[in-house]
Amino acid sequence: MRKTNHTNFKWFLSFVAIILIVAGAVFINNNYSKENSDKIEGTISTDNGDLKINWERYPTYSIELSESLNINNSGTYHLTGSLDNGSIVINSGQEGVVKIILDNATIKNSNGPAISCLSADDLVIEITGNNAIEDGPTYSADLNEDITGAIYSKADLTFQGDGNLTILANYQDGIVSKDDLKFSSGTYNITAADDAIRGKDSVYIVGGDFIIDAKADAIKSTNETDIGKGFVLIESGSFNISAKAKGIKAINSILIYDGDFIIDSTDDAIHSNNYVGIVDGNISITSKDDGIHADRELIVEDGTINIKQSYEGIEAQAITINGGDTSILASDDGLNAGGGADSSANNRVGAGAFDADADCVISINNGNLYINAAGDGIDSNGYLYFNGGSVVVDGPTNNGNGALDAGAGIMMNGGKVIAVGASGMAESLGSSSAIYNISVYLSSSQSANTKIKIKDEDGNTIMNHTSAKTFNHMSVGTEEFQYGETYTIYINDELYQSFTISDITTTIGNSNTNQNMMMSPSGNRGQR
Repeated sequence: MRKTNHTNFKWFLSFVAIILIVAGAVFINNNYSKENSDKIEGTISTDNGDLKINWERYPTYSIELSESLNINNSGTYHLTGSLDNGSIVINSGQEGVVKIILDNATIKNSNGPAISCLSADDLVIEITGNNAIEDGPTYSADLNEDITGAIYSKADLTFQGDGNLTILANYQDGIVSKDDLKFSSGTYNITAADDAIRGKDSVYIVGGDFIIDAKADAIKSTNETDIGKGFVLIESGSFNISAKAKGIKAINSILIYDGDFIIDSTDDAIHSNNYVGIVDGNISITSKDDGIHADRELIVEDGTINIKQSYEGIEAQAITINGGDTSILASDDGLNAGGGADSSANNRVGAGAFDADADCVISINNGNLYINAAGDGIDSNGYLYFNGGSVVVDGPTNNGNGALDAGAGIMMNGGKVIAVGASGMAESLGSSSAIYNISVYLSSSQSANTKIKIKDEDGNTIMNHTSAKTFNHMSVGTEEFQYGETYTIYINDELYQSFTISDITTTIGNSNTNQNMMMSPSGNRGQR
């Protein structure tokens, strides 16, 4: 029989206090998330000047390539054939508008860019059929040292069309615009000795298919002086990226509305010096550093994110997860608000160890989140809020880290959480939370693949997890826990212990009995 007498005076006062705390916390977090979302989108102003050009006003020229071509006047230039050692140079003046149609064309230049725009207002490259661009391993000494791309433009540069473009950038970069760079459609296969795609003011991708092999960054925007510039905006597309540095990088903001991404990077897979916003999409990441990093704020609205390998999975000063399905495998922290011990982070915001910092916030409002971390599972140098969704953490096996770690406190206001790991630095889901939760210190260490079940008095399973690693502590919170009711923990389908919810956090077991069960050789706690 379920117990129904929950109205004792002490419990009532506690309940009222919790309601007041939660109401304030939810209000703060909802407004915090909205402000961040508005801030991210507010930093981006796209340049769609190419859509305003009436090309019928300008002449069209059809040219069979046989020698280098200088374009000095506005118009459409339809290029076919092959140029074995030469280039296309656009110098149409600051008001000039030029469209180049690459129609099964091949352009190779052994000592400079294959296509370079030295002056124009807008350059549009339309691709149809199969096209190839290649530069040489060295550039002529009389070229400006700023010219580094197989396709290079000082003007706004837009790619469109349904054809294929293969770029072999032997010198440095594949495609460079010193202004705004936009892709509307097309298929691009880029191999670059340095960066593959670089738009100084912005990179704006409406659609297209991209296969990129870069010895440095794959896609980047670098303007750090002009407000509203230095962003990467992706609305859709397919991306298969291999990068020896960063996969997608921006000085200001990265905003991904949709798309399919496979990113394999040596440095961060997605990195912004300020903001990252992910609205939707399918993102698969293998990184030797961070999976997704923002110096300031990072918001995930929806989509599927699978970080298969990382040092730290998702890192920012403030992290908000509003939905989607996210899975993280990390050799250090899974989620980190405030930085980590990664040596590559020494000069960036949030690097190194911190005392409690109110600016560091993790808010999980909805969605499904799974973390397998060797360091802290979820680590905030400030606050950690669970407001909704489902969160599962397979945390560290050493006592120097914890499945959950928050310098200023943890508050659970909704959703479902189970976090298992070593007991040495274990934290509960918070005694100021609105959701009843338990902190369980197990009497012995449990092996990987251990089945955990928690059942209510009627035998209904309210929590079910199979551990990925050894553990001897678990923190569990769910809206299904009710004050005064009794529940039972099963380990590998055998009864482990029954307990009664007696407070916001009900502690089970003795933390002093298993401190040494899973201690790492050094026994030291890792940096936050």
